[in-house]
Amino acid sequence: MIINIGRNIKQLQTGTIENASCPNCNNKNGLNFSIYGGFVNIVIIPAAPIKRTIIVECDHCKKTWKLKELPIDIKDNFKKQYKKNPVKTPLWQYTGSIILMSVLSFGIYTGIQAKKAEKNYIKSPLTGDIYLVNNDGHYTTLKVKSVSKDSVGIYLNDMEVDNSTGINDINIDKNYNKTQNFTKQDLKDLYDKNIIYQIDRN
Repeated sequence: MIINIGRNIKQLQTGTIENASCPNCNNKNGLNFSIYGGFVNIVIIPAAPIKRTIIVECDHCKKTWKLKELPIDIKDNFKKQYKKNPVKTPLWQYTGSIILMSVLSFGIYTGIQAKKAEKNYIKSPLTGDIYLVNNDGHYTTLKVKSVSKDSVGIYLNDMEVDNSTGINDINIDKNYNKTQNFTKQDLKDLYDKNIIYQIDRN
């Protein structure tokens, strides 16, 4: 998948720096400034504002500078003047960041809720529960066959993979041919040790 990241930059404000002389030609009150800004967009969604650039040009000799390159007195004059009429950043330029934070927050919340649910699942197994297992980098699944008061009958998966992303490919009925009985405490111990690292319940 290709993600299209772009920059949208435009002139936000112009003016003349008051009480300032050109460092190049000494012409007074002829330093014109332009403030450029914008935002980074992902596809067509504004993600975050871009740091603004301030360009100063002498209207007499036409020499240009970035504001940070000018003498301190000119920069101070500009800052005093700018405080009276600053360029505000519109909230919509943070749209992408807000969406991203919302998605992350939702993901964290659902993850926490899933872990809370799993703690109940491991204490009260149901027939059909699927346990995802990581045994020293060997990934496989267990399937609950039956549940009694203290014992849980488990189908063992004949297959294993070396990457968790492939575990769903082996979670098929034909791979569950052997069974083994576990106590509920055995299963809880495996979960507490993160050997059973996820529980899926339909």
